[in-house]
Amino acid sequence: MGPILEANINMFNTLHFLKLTGLNYNFWTTSIKSALQSYFLWLYVSSEEDMPTVVIFTPPSFDEMSKDYKS
Repeated sequence: MGPILEANINMFNTLHFLKLTGLNYNFWTTSIKSALQSYFLWLYVSSEEDMPTVVIFTPPSFDEMSKDYKS
Protein backbone atom coordinates (compact mmCIF):
# COMPACT_ATOMS: atom_id res chain seq x y z
CA MET A 1 0.00 0.00 0.00
CA GLY A 2 1.27 3.48 -0.84
CA PRO A 3 1.83 6.42 1.45
CA ILE A 4 -1.06 8.28 3.04
CA LEU A 5 -1.12 12.02 2.48
CA GLU A 6 -1.77 13.88 5.70
CA ALA A 7 -4.24 16.14 3.87
CA ASN A 8 -6.48 13.11 3.19
CA ILE A 9 -6.94 12.28 6.87
CA ASN A 10 -10.17 13.81 8.12
CA MET A 11 -9.96 14.29 11.89
CA PHE A 12 -13.72 14.95 12.15
CA ASN A 13 -14.65 11.35 11.31
CA THR A 14 -14.75 10.05 14.87
CA LEU A 15 -16.28 6.88 16.23
CA HIS A 16 -18.04 6.68 19.57
CA PHE A 17 -18.34 3.49 21.60
CA LEU A 18 -19.59 2.48 25.01
CA LYS A 19 -16.93 2.42 27.69
CA LEU A 20 -15.35 -1.01 27.95
CA THR A 21 -16.31 -2.89 31.10
CA GLY A 22 -15.99 -6.51 32.11
CA LEU A 23 -19.68 -7.04 31.37
CA ASN A 24 -19.75 -5.69 27.79
CA TYR A 25 -16.43 -7.09 26.51
CA ASN A 26 -17.93 -9.32 23.76
CA PHE A 27 -20.19 -6.55 22.42
CA TRP A 28 -17.37 -3.98 22.66
CA THR A 29 -14.80 -6.10 20.78
CA THR A 30 -17.30 -6.91 18.02
CA SER A 31 -18.19 -3.21 17.66
CA ILE A 32 -14.55 -2.08 17.56
CA LYS A 33 -13.51 -4.75 15.05
CA SER A 34 -16.48 -3.99 12.77
CA ALA A 35 -15.78 -0.26 12.83
CA LEU A 36 -12.09 -0.74 12.09
CA GLN A 37 -12.92 -3.12 9.24
CA SER A 38 -15.32 -0.58 7.74
CA TYR A 39 -12.46 1.95 7.61
CA PHE A 40 -10.04 -0.70 6.27
CA LEU A 41 -7.90 -0.43 9.43
CA TRP A 42 -8.34 -3.88 10.96
CA LEU A 43 -5.40 -5.38 9.02
CA TYR A 44 -3.08 -2.83 10.67
CA VAL A 45 -4.43 -3.50 14.17
CA SER A 46 -4.17 -7.25 13.72
CA SER A 47 -0.60 -6.87 12.32
CA GLU A 48 -1.58 -8.59 9.07
CA GLU A 49 -0.45 -5.47 7.15
CA ASP A 50 2.39 -3.02 7.81
CA MET A 51 1.39 0.52 8.67
CA PRO A 52 1.79 2.90 5.69
CA THR A 53 4.11 5.85 5.94
CA VAL A 54 2.62 9.31 6.40
CA VAL A 55 3.75 11.93 3.91
CA ILE A 56 3.36 15.57 4.91
CA PHE A 57 2.70 17.74 1.88
CA THR A 58 4.37 21.14 1.94
CA PRO A 59 3.43 23.38 -0.98
CA PRO A 60 6.33 25.09 -2.74
CA SER A 61 7.08 28.68 -1.79
CA PHE A 62 6.49 31.53 -4.19
CA ASP A 63 10.25 31.83 -4.82
CA GLU A 64 10.50 28.15 -5.74
CA MET A 65 7.55 28.42 -8.12
CA SER A 66 8.98 31.54 -9.80
CA LYS A 67 12.35 29.81 -10.34
CA ASP A 68 10.58 26.95 -12.11
CA TYR A 69 8.56 29.39 -14.19
CA LYS A 70 11.63 31.38 -15.26
CA SER A 71 13.51 28.27 -16.31
